[in-house]
Amino acid sequence: MMNQLQEMSHGWYRPSPGAIYPLLDELQKEGLISKNQEGKFELTSAYAERLGTGDNIATALSGMESYVSYLEDLRRTDTPGLLKSRQRIQKLAERMDSLSRGFEGGTSP
Repeated sequence: MMNQLQEMSHGWYRPSPGAIYPLLDELQKEGLISKNQEGKFELTSAYAERLGTGDNIATALSGMESYVSYLEDLRRTDTPGLLKSRQRIQKLAERMDSLSRGFEGGTSP
């Protein structure tokens, strides 16, 4: 989890175990996360109810649409700068494609 947070922040943030474990313990006590059989943490239905994930999904998608528009503008105005991030953009596109394919034929991911 600490490595994932560091990766997501592009190296700007690496939490210590002393920051992560108390937080996980508190979230578990509140019923917002639980450990699965593999010992990994998962969000619970209480999390979805408490935080209104439907609203969060709409907000996340709106933010993503804004970022895509920004990158499209950069393609027109700063192609060389954007090309430096080509691999990351391709990886994101592949992840989004994989996510959207999970809905084909009415199946869940």
